[in-house]
Amino acid sequence: MKRMRKLALTLVLVLAMSAGFAACGGGSGDFDASTMTIGSSTSVDTLNPLSSYEQQSFEIIALVYDPLVRYDKELNPSPALADDWKVSRDEKTWTFHLNKDAKWHDGEPVTSEDVKYTYELMLDTGLGYMYSSYLEGITDITCPDEQTVVMKTKLPKANMLMNTTPIMPKHIWEKVKKAELETWANKEMIGSGPYKLVSNENGIVKVSKNEEYYRKKPAVENYVFVEYKNTDSLAQALKVGEIDAAVNLSATQYSQLEDEENVTVISGEVQGFMQVGINCSEDPSSKGNPLLKDAEVRKAIEYATDKQNIIDMAYQGHGNEGTTMLNASDPYHYAPKGGELRSYNIKKAEKLLDGAGYKDRDGDGIREDGNGNKLSFEFINIGDNSAEVKTGQLIASTCKEAGIEINLKTMDSGALQDAITAADYDMFMWGWGGDYDPTVMMGILTTAQIGSNNEPQWSNKRYDELYAQQQTEMDKEKRIALVQEMEKIAYDEAPYIILLYDNNIQGYRSDRWTGIEQIPEKGTYYFNMTIENYINAAPVK
Repeated sequence: MKRMRKLALTLVLVLAMSAGFAACGGGSGDFDASTMTIGSSTSVDTLNPLSSYEQQSFEIIALVYDPLVRYDKELNPSPALADDWKVSRDEKTWTFHLNKDAKWHDGEPVTSEDVKYTYELMLDTGLGYMYSSYLEGITDITCPDEQTVVMKTKLPKANMLMNTTPIMPKHIWEKVKKAELETWANKEMIGSGPYKLVSNENGIVKVSKNEEYYRKKPAVENYVFVEYKNTDSLAQALKVGEIDAAVNLSATQYSQLEDEENVTVISGEVQGFMQVGINCSEDPSSKGNPLLKDAEVRKAIEYATDKQNIIDMAYQGHGNEGTTMLNASDPYHYAPKGGELRSYNIKKAEKLLDGAGYKDRDGDGIREDGNGNKLSFEFINIGDNSAEVKTGQLIASTCKEAGIEINLKTMDSGALQDAITAADYDMFMWGWGGDYDPTVMMGILTTAQIGSNNEPQWSNKRYDELYAQQQTEMDKEKRIALVQEMEKIAYDEAPYIILLYDNNIQGYRSDRWTGIEQIPEKGTYYFNMTIENYINAAPVK
């Protein structure tokens, strides 16, 4: 699971590079063709694969640690540490053959025991939870020889080859005390990937090319990852040539950069969504408004939410209206149709509430239930994210027309996370980013994730059953049908209001770099999800 909060983090703007290398500041005349500097407004939380969850950290981890199998630019499984693989006729035994030339950055050979150690460590400790859906169901791992790994599963495992779990060196990690595994700084970061860690200081991470890499060697000698305080300063840095690429830009910066002669900028779909989460908890200790347990109320709020206006006004047109948890370009996407679709319609919201017995009994414009409890809810979001603040304002305005009061409250990201964890909220705004395996996104709403990723605290027995079934369904069309039934159930009960499938906006200096493609074809993954662009990027000659 990759939780990638789409918020503007308050970070310290880094103005100088750490000792040992120079910044690309001041324009194209200072361009260093050996080093590509990538800026982001999101942080590197940790470079420990067992505890990392921020997008920028995943990027660096993917460059330093190879998985068994990775994605190619068409997002199909391709060899990494494993040269090839096969599955038994009953689809419950997988055999992987490792590349014999793969070595750790300290010169030790990569062996099957490293794979076994990594997987069993995560399975036994529960750490590395971002990869947990890919490890579920593995019951036994054996190593017939140094280059062969055999994994047995209790049932067929549909996402086995979508697993990008970073393989870690046993001889390094087995020396770390169990109690310290999650918080270990991993300062040396010994991996087997195309790049080695050079430094991680003051919000700047530098990696350099692994000359002993066993597969295609990259052209770029060094990558430097820099944090910026906000997307405005990030875009300006790209514009003036202080950096070579920028990820996680906002819609405002797209319009600022799209006509720049030496900048290529793209806005495209990503797996994920922005949503309003609604507290559905049945736990008596929950501090949410109990009226939100009524699915009719939740549906009415969605009818009273003008998603297209939010996209236009808060996101400057960069995104598409959301419905279900997987976006419209995903083959697993379920598209509500006809009367099932809850498009913006105040009259339908009013009709739904009328039928459920919610009336404005005291004439103050806010509806109440039969006991006089008002449809008045607190909506919390991140104060320094202008798009999210604007979204809250727009939702409050249109819900008021339907007789629903939305009281807005802003806080910082940490306080919001604490409130959600404690179920101390009515409604909140949040963003999720996911993988191309539906298990990742659909797992969010399982009962087992209540208290963790299931932020609405929602539970549905049939949903849970379908989730388990799709994990073992090897026939893609049958699996699609199972996943779509899950999406329909969640949509019908509305624990989330999926506001939009927001676009990811990235850019790079096309006067300096070539070999960079949009991955996938309709996406924005210059540098996300796959390392193809990191490998293929090269300076303009």
